[in-house]
Amino acid sequence: MASFIFRMLGFSLLCLTTVILQVNAQVQCSASSPCPASAPCCSEFGYCGTGRFCLGGCNPLLSFNSTSCAPNPICKSMTYNLNDTSKFINSASYNGELTYDFTTDGQPIFSNNVVILTMAQGSKGTRISTTRYVYYGRITAVLKTSRTQGIVTAFITMSNVKDEIDWEWVGYNLNMGQSNYFYRGVIDYQNAATHPTNASTFDNFHEYTIDWQETQLQWFIDGQLVRTLYKKDTLNATTGVYMYPSTPSRIQLSIWNGGEGAAGTKEWAGGQTNWNSPDIKSPGYFYAQIRSLDIKCYGQEASNSSSQQLTSYVYGDNGNISVSNANTVIKVATSQSLGLPQDAGNDVNNMPNITGQYIEDLKASSADINTIALTPKNLALTLLSLFFSNLLNLL
Repeated sequence: MASFIFRMLGFSLLCLTTVILQVNAQVQCSASSPCPASAPCCSEFGYCGTGRFCLGGCNPLLSFNSTSCAPNPICKSMTYNLNDTSKFINSASYNGELTYDFTTDGQPIFSNNVVILTMAQGSKGTRISTTRYVYYGRITAVLKTSRTQGIVTAFITMSNVKDEIDWEWVGYNLNMGQSNYFYRGVIDYQNAATHPTNASTFDNFHEYTIDWQETQLQWFIDGQLVRTLYKKDTLNATTGVYMYPSTPSRIQLSIWNGGEGAAGTKEWAGGQTNWNSPDIKSPGYFYAQIRSLDIKCYGQEASNSSSQQLTSYVYGDNGNISVSNANTVIKVATSQSLGLPQDAGNDVNNMPNITGQYIEDLKASSADINTIALTPKNLALTLLSLFFSNLLNLL
């Protein structure tokens, strides 16, 4: 009898360990509930895990500790070659290698010296993200936007802690661009501004620039300054915090569906997306076209000299940023992942949240996650309680 009981105990503990490991990847992270040690990395989509959960977008403030996330590859001044498809890799297969310039989500098309960001019906859109981060710099993109109400084109900086600087275009108005900025993901609709263009943003390529300095932020259209924001003007008198983007950020260009988002997003984007529009009839998808991307780093950056191996930005326990020579490559146990719960509904080619901003639009609903467990600890206690209850019945 004792032998049987101990065998049952060993088997049950093995099952318990397996279940906990599976659930860890489905635990959501927040300021009040950071990731556990067994799944230490809070992905850009707000889930705890390992492997690629620890790469681009991994939030060190919501992870197990400040070193859980992989170091952020350091800035490098360059004009990117958008014609070289070998420099692009699907984000679900990326492991931190700097032989790649971009990760991709969705379905980009490479044609006639441009990258076409597509959004077919039923998809969430397409996004390309630089593998390197910018920690202040001048970023310029030449592009044509998408069109039609509900469809949004974006050229933004996005940090792992949700500092963000935007150029965005809503498809129902092809004669303006919108500038915006966010500090740590806090939504403040007073931060946005609109800027007219001298010709259609869909029919014509325009040059858009974000000039991000430590003390000021400027937006340009076709070389003309259209807006300046000073850091000194972002002080929150209540908290004493400057609500100013100030953390290393990836550069992201995307097309996404605002017309099927939350109510406020849908209204801002011009209403419900029209899936009977001319672009859906031919070529069969909404699209934006990116012709060039140029980045000039301010401050320290990657060097071609072997004697100056600055490789990455790292977060300290106090949230400060430092430059290091830490390796940016991680070991990945699974073949593909996006920083989402691993189930059949999460297609590695179909992002649930194309901008990283609208958490309420996540494909994987919080209700589905929370029915499993709030935390691995709670689940473990529940399973142990059930096990010992059954064990007592056997005795």
